[in-house]
Amino acid sequence: MRKIIYCIFLLFVSQILLAQNVFDNAAISFNMLGGFSFAPNKVEKTGASLDGIVNGFEIGVTKQVNGTKEWHNTWGKPRIGLHLQSIFMNKPDTFGYHISLLPSVELRFFKWRNAEFSGKVAIGAAYASKGFDRQTNFDNRAVGSPINFALEVAGIYHHKITSKVDLNLELGYYHLSNGSFKMPNGGYNIYYTKLGVNYFFNQTPYNKRTAHHLISDHKNIYYSGYLAFAYREQGTFDYQRQYPVFTLHNALMKPLNKVYSLGIGLDLFYDATQALLYKEKLLYSNIKESNKYLAALGFCNELRIGKLGLPLEAYRYFYDLDIVKQATYIRFGLSYYPVKRFFMGCYFKGSINRYNTLESDFMEFAFGYSMRK
Repeated sequence: MRKIIYCIFLLFVSQILLAQNVFDNAAISFNMLGGFSFAPNKVEKTGASLDGIVNGFEIGVTKQVNGTKEWHNTWGKPRIGLHLQSIFMNKPDTFGYHISLLPSVELRFFKWRNAEFSGKVAIGAAYASKGFDRQTNFDNRAVGSPINFALEVAGIYHHKITSKVDLNLELGYYHLSNGSFKMPNGGYNIYYTKLGVNYFFNQTPYNKRTAHHLISDHKNIYYSGYLAFAYREQGTFDYQRQYPVFTLHNALMKPLNKVYSLGIGLDLFYDATQALLYKEKLLYSNIKESNKYLAALGFCNELRIGKLGLPLEAYRYFYDLDIVKQATYIRFGLSYYPVKRFFMGCYFKGSINRYNTLESDFMEFAFGYSMRK
């Protein structure tokens, strides 16, 4: 599996390097990684912590966009990248290692003559070499499947060293999860530091940066909605329940500029999750149909980067409070707008559990419509 992932990465890189004018503003990137992992459980027999220090490395390609598309100039010609990341966990016999393939974008917040500071978002896929096994690896409650979703959010500082080399210093958060497709799914949560360099083929592109152009004349309130499907596995190690979930999401959004909108939302669910929570022996077939209908109100935010949207939302159920046991949840993920008003999305939904930590509910796969001009 590791060789397959590296071959896929090399194929992507080779296609990028063959593209026209790819060497303009492009670089090879290498970073070392150190971090701390918060495990979702403790050792079953002794209660000892499974938290600990992790390390790894990252290789990839990065490029400052050239201004050929509208969003390039809107964001002041930011950097994009594709990176292959390996993380070696603190308990190798239990957690093994991860290999992640992560497309990323860096949105510049501050710039100086020979330096800049940006916010980075990366969403991709990850392979976990070790997962839960009831006989041989019971203490790994983080993942139950080898293929998973991966997310990184970070602040990153670049500083010019020579005409072709700049420094990377990154502080961030990494999450790996299978989206509750298979239990267990406690997930990996790692806070990390990366330190490395970019080697540019031509020269560091600091003199090609431009100012942001975020002001928009279109600030009318608009409607956005989607219908989503999800699949969830839930239960105990002795008995698992699998069932579908459907979501009808509705939101009224107010654009503040070209790239950022906020608003209020109404979610309607067909979902047995709340009725099954903390009832390990209850069968899915025994849940009343009326107990699967839920509704929630919340706040929505969306950041647009070209044809991509990055939503971040917080909600609270108001119906049916006799059924709901985890009232608050958040949603984030990635939307893609292939045409002006229609979009597809993949979103993580997670609830705040009785321990006041974020617990994965499911991944939503959505098709939607937006009336934004």
